[in-house]
Formats: sequence, structure tokens, C-alpha cells
Amino acid sequence: MTFTDVKTYFEANRQRFADLAWDDPYQLSAAERRAVQASLQTFQRGESSDGTHLLALAAAWDAPDYVAALQLFMQEEATHGEVLGRFLDQQGLGRIGRHWLKDAFHQLGRYLGLENMLRVILTAEIIATAYYRALFNATYSGLLQQICRRILQDEEMHLALHCLAIRQLAGTRRGLGAWLRRLAYRGLLAGAALAVYASCRRTLRAGGYRLGTYCAALADEYARIEQMQRPGAPLVLRGSPVSAAAPGPAAPAGAWQWPQPSQRITAVAP
Repeated sequence: MTFTDVKTYFEANRQRFADLAWDDPYQLSAAERRAVQASLQTFQRGESSDGTHLLALAAAWDAPDYVAALQLFMQEEATHGEVLGRFLDQQGLGRIGRHWLKDAFHQLGRYLGLENMLRVILTAEIIATAYYRALFNATYSGLLQQICRRILQDEEMHLALHCLAIRQLAGTRRGLGAWLRRLAYRGLLAGAALAVYASCRRTLRAGGYRLGTYCAALADEYARIEQMQRPGAPLVLRGSPVSAAAPGPAAPAGAWQWPQPSQRITAVAP
């Protein structure tokens, strides 16, 4: 897989949300609203970012296809924010202007170089995979489940893009320095995961995650992503293994069919 492959995928993926069932008449129950409102507002705000600093860092790296792919990635993130915002509006849940979690990630990224900033973004993306799975399970809204499924499908290529960039930027680091870096990034994930759990625990619990299962899910996801950052390792999208050296465009990540409707549970108040 190359940056050109990723760019081609993003270009073909522009209309993924065009056929969402906005005419779905389902209205969230009072219990469902309590379970998801605050976290939906938080993640909607988090998905809405112009990425100016990230794009400026990327422009200094001599990789035009990467910059183009990154611009399309930021557009896709903005689309996620727009779709979530429209759902909030439709359900009368309201939007927020700021949230401390987004501000914390934003401030941290301002002082980092490209590689480390991408690792911060990867941390947020890994946590998002657990959150959107929980959100899928937390209500019986068919529209919200469509949105969650498609965002999760998009996240697969986002993760692959960042892993591809990181392993080119990091090269073949070994020894104590590489070990300390891995330890620091794991600590970042642990701290961010606990902060998100504290802020979004109603949704996570309604979606079937207690603290232990949530942390275990993130640990498994982090191990998968850490493996994908190793030079020469395959970039694996759920549902379709993709060779790191594949000459043609990558297959769409949307082939994977998690979660199945039978895995849904009733939303409950915390």
C-alpha cells in the first residue's frame, strides 16, 4: 500500500454518507438520550477540525501524495462531524462549542513534530473504534447505527494511513530509545482512555463496556496498530488483509461487517 493508494481510496469514498436514512422516524427514548447525548456532543466536536497545523507539518515532508491523502483524510473527518451534528440537530440534542478533551489533544499536538503528532492522532482514533462500537449498541436508532458502522469503516483506512506514515518517519529505530518511545505512547493511550471513559462512561456502559472490557478492547486494538507500524508488516484492514507492497489500489475497508444486529443490547441508564 502506498500514499497514492490511500488517496485513491479516499477519493472513491467521498459519497459514503450520501444515502443515509435521514427519514428514519425513530426518536431516542429518554434513557437513550441520557446514555448518548453528552458523548455524542463531545465526539461531534472532536471530529470537527481544520487540521491546519497537521497539514503544515506534512507540507514540510517531501511527500506530495501523503499531503494529498492527508487533506482528504481531514475532509473525511469533517464529514463525520457534519453527519454527527446533523443527527444531534434532528434529535434535538444540541451541539457544543468546546470540550476539554478536544482542547487537550489540540494543545498537545501544537508542540509536536509530525511523527509524534500522528501518534497522538492514532491514540484518538484507537479510542474512537471502541466508542463507536459502544454507540452502535447503545440505542435502537437505525440511522445512528448506519452512521456508526460507516465511521468505523472509515477509521480502518485512517489507521492504515497513519501507520504507513509513522513507519516511514520512524525508520528502523531499535534499542532502548525505541522501547522508551513505545512505553511513552502506551502511557499516553492509557491516560487518554481513562479520560474518555470518565467523560463518556454512560455511552460506553450502555454499549456493553465496563472499564475492564473497555481497556481490554483498546489494548487489543493498540497491539494490532503497533504491529502495523513495523517496517514490512502488512497493513491489515478489518475484513481484508492488504499487503504493504501491493502495487494496485487498496480494497475498500467497508467489506467487514461488524457489528451484527444480534449484538445490540438495550440502552440503559447508568
